[in-house]
Amino acid sequence: PGTDETAAAAPQELNFFSALMFAFIGGLILNIMPCVLPVISLKILGFVNQSNDSPAEVKKLGMIYCLGVLASFLVMALLVIGVQKAGNIASWGMQFGNPVFLVCMLTLVTLVALNLFGVFEVMLGGGAMTAANSLASKHGPTGAFFNGVLATALATPCTAPFLAPALGFAFVQPPMIIILMFLTVGAGLAIPYLILSMNPKWLKFLPKPGNWMIGFKQAMGFPMLATAIWLLWTATDRFGQDGVLWLGFFLVLVSLSVWIWGEYVQRGTKRKGLAIAFSLLFLTAGVGYALEHKLQWRNPPLPVVANVQTNAQDQTGNALVWKPWSHEAIAAAQAEGRPVLVDFTAKWCATCNANKTFSIDIDATRDVLKELKYETLKADNTLTPENIVREIQSFGRAGVPLVLLYSPDANVKPTVMPASFTPSMIQDALKKAAGKK
Repeated sequence: PGTDETAAAAPQELNFFSALMFAFIGGLILNIMPCVLPVISLKILGFVNQSNDSPAEVKKLGMIYCLGVLASFLVMALLVIGVQKAGNIASWGMQFGNPVFLVCMLTLVTLVALNLFGVFEVMLGGGAMTAANSLASKHGPTGAFFNGVLATALATPCTAPFLAPALGFAFVQPPMIIILMFLTVGAGLAIPYLILSMNPKWLKFLPKPGNWMIGFKQAMGFPMLATAIWLLWTATDRFGQDGVLWLGFFLVLVSLSVWIWGEYVQRGTKRKGLAIAFSLLFLTAGVGYALEHKLQWRNPPLPVVANVQTNAQDQTGNALVWKPWSHEAIAAAQAEGRPVLVDFTAKWCATCNANKTFSIDIDATRDVLKELKYETLKADNTLTPENIVREIQSFGRAGVPLVLLYSPDANVKPTVMPASFTPSMIQDALKKAAGKK
């Protein structure tokens, strides 16, 4: 099957207003996706802090948070337009294939976690923030804005229901439509907090500020730390196993640097100059030795092993065997009279991993795949290779997840699964695609 043929199989025939509605609903659903949950905990803490503020102040902070979300989505839209104008292929979540973005995002999330734990504090000094990377955890206008920025950054690996077809529509539109669609997604993400801030009386249902908030703030550092671990895991495909070791070493040095800063510069009374020197020394060592020398983080060499067969059968023969995707692999399986499941996925895609863990790679679905003699192919979009991005977009999607089910008959169009699905949905679709009722 060629690209021209598969393009006709895309089920999302959206008009402008349907796409706009889907974009808003998709952005709204992003609020309950696992990527954004760590930031939601910070926002809840912010609302508790605001419960004694004046209604005008609460409304102002809510609007500033929304402004942070919308500004971030505007930047993403302009980035997509810029990539397209440069003749390259843009896709949703493409920044997670960029090593600089990965390192900066990982460092930011780690610093936010350390700040929540109380390792160091965000303070104003000389009219400027002494720890800009932790702005998202600060209470007030600055914190509200950067909370919106962080929520947007963490939302991009997730593709919520309704969002996939809307983004697929947006990525092939003129620049102004792309901007409008992205801002609509941002509006959906921000609207619950705007509504709550516009009705300050609802804040009375939240617990009153008190000493309990210290423990709650520290507890909220653990979801943020879990996000850092997840980002470190996703970086494996970009930096390789050895590279992730040096990335972890860099984070240790950064953590040591900010601990010295918090303990001996912010809270200490003696030898602050020496503490500043040691803090900067460890930070410089982390950047200079771990990132620049060992990791070559701005332009790292690709890992030696890439896109190889994964999940070989275990001793019981139950594990799925994922082979690399290609048009030739699909054609070869169909020539043998076998149906094909193709999983377009990425390590950083939370929705992809959820689909695989809870709906595809489970006993009941594996039994169906084995019974119907399915060939299972994996198209890894972690590093956003151009051929895979083009194939995804040929089905009307802006990015992963994308699961395709091919009939043994090469003349039958493949079935396109929704962005999220249940075990029964995929099992029924597998039987139908293979010609079984």
